[in-house]
Amino acid sequence: MRCPPFLRFPLLVSICVGVAVFLAGCSNHPTLSAQFTPSATAPALGLVKLVERSRSGSRVLVDVLLYGPDPGLDLFAFKFGIMIGNDTLVRLVPQSTYNQTALVAGDGQSISINVDAASDPSLIQVEVGKDGGAGNAVAVPSAIVLEVSFDVQAAGTTTLTLVGLGGEPPHAVDSSDAPIAAVHFDAASATVTGVSSGGSGY
Repeated sequence: MRCPPFLRFPLLVSICVGVAVFLAGCSNHPTLSAQFTPSATAPALGLVKLVERSRSGSRVLVDVLLYGPDPGLDLFAFKFGIMIGNDTLVRLVPQSTYNQTALVAGDGQSISINVDAASDPSLIQVEVGKDGGAGNAVAVPSAIVLEVSFDVQAAGTTTLTLVGLGGEPPHAVDSSDAPIAAVHFDAASATVTGVSSGGSGY
């Protein structure tokens, strides 16, 4: 039996709506979101620590933060690494440029930032420095040594730890290339967690 003309269009609409709802349920895949937990180390003058700046979805923006103020510093360069405990869970998001505020360029100076995770995704190698001249003090409560983004790849938790490079501890140096004892890096780890939600469809 054929449907009367006046029933055909509403019937077609009902069928299409039903199919769309069914397909939406089938495509309800899990989504990942990032969570960041800093180390329990309390902020202190001269401490360099990993601190969350922001997060959105599966990405978290992290500051390598130097706590001040310290008008007596002669900051010239930093050399350190960020070790990812499990690089199948978390990966660095490479940037064409990186943000920092700890080093201030004087007249005729420039600041170079080298971030390398290509040779070993579990170890982000960082060098931030001036190209000559004098160092600078820290006149603010905190300054950014480096700002980096991480994406979570799967559900789970891993660590982020500030480490040394080339057999040396993580360190800052002054304009005479001498390590600055007043600047010390957090030895405790932060954590990044990927949280899966949804995925309850058919």
